[in-house]
Amino acid sequence: MQGVLGLSKGKDGLSMHLFKKHKCSKCDRKFGQREELMHHEQISHSSSVYDCKECNLNFSSMEEMRTHLQRTHSYRGNRES
Repeated sequence: MQGVLGLSKGKDGLSMHLFKKHKCSKCDRKFGQREELMHHEQISHSSSVYDCKECNLNFSSMEEMRTHLQRTHSYRGNRES
């Protein structure tokens, strides 16, 4: 149902399609920021699996694996102090 100023009511409540200009080419969902679209595509449409070399757990995104490494294995990357 289209409303005033591009407002519509969908399954997740009111949303502003006016500002959602980044469209997924695989499922036609729209996002307000390119980063949101990229995250959606990586999680929803990617078959890539990222695995932790320390404990062999699998993650659907590089960001999830990075967070796991930081929290579980105290990995901080190759920074020089």
